[in-house]
Amino acid sequence: MPPRRTTASAVATSFKTGNQPWVGCSATGGVYSATCRNVGNNKSYDECKEAGRVTGWRSGETSAYCSSVALAAGWR
Repeated sequence: MPPRRTTASAVATSFKTGNQPWVGCSATGGVYSATCRNVGNNKSYDECKEAGRVTGWRSGETSAYCSSVALAAGWR
């Protein structure tokens, strides 16, 4: 199954390919993923959170997504 994308430029949803490990992000559930992509090219957690707010995401969604991006990108 190809990756699905929302209309927002800030996120790509999770997807699985064959027997390979899950790739992508979790926007809910407090699950963080080091495979999360920074498709919005955010430079920091705060910038990511603002992009999510502007996009219309709920606070929990932006927190989970941006935390996953921070983990993947190595933000401090």
